Amino acid sequence: MNLMPFDELNTFRQMVTEYKTEPLTNSEKERLRDDIEEYIEYLLIEAYTYGNVQAMYDLGLMDEDPESLIKADEMYAEINKEIAGKTYRQRIDERFDDDSSTVEDFLRIAETDATRVYNAGVVDGGKNSGVKGARKQWITMEDERVRSTHEYLQSMTVPIEDDFYTWDGDHARAPGLFSDPANNVNCRCTLRLIP
Repeated sequence: MNLMPFDELNTFRQMVTEYKTEPLTNSEKERLRDDIEEYIEYLLIEAYTYGNVQAMYDLGLMDEDPESLIKADEMYAEINKEIAGKTYRQRIDERFDDDSSTVEDFLRIAETDATRVYNAGVVDGGKNSGVKGARKQWITMEDERVRSTHEYLQSMTVPIEDDFYTWDGDHARAPGLFSDPANNVNCRCTLRLIP
């Protein structure tokens, strides 16, 4: 599942391709780096909002305005969360400073962080909804690309405040929020809330 809309993903791909293929002055490169980081932040805000919409849908609260449940401090804490000691901006900066990086490296960061922030939005939306006793269920893509630690979690249901625990000892409150980056990169898992 790709959480980024097709047009937005193509716009991002075009920005990164320009960086990787066009001869740029240092000031142009810095401006483009800032533009890419700002665009990812925009995508992550959208992902968090989509997560809140999904929470409202799952909990049967579609008459509510999902954006009214978004707390800006929670959203920006998730967007700027450090995974393995690095924020999405630091991971992008590393790719900019590495001449061997590819367009796909940048896309992987954007897609992985969009999944992480979307799922955080589902959890936060569920918590902020006021629905008592809500639970969250782990959903994989159920294909050959699902890693074994995530396959283990397929359909597992826990209280919304609890973490999911994998067989290898890692844990996360939602897909993309593991302490081990190997369990986050390219994760396509999502959450479903159960009232």
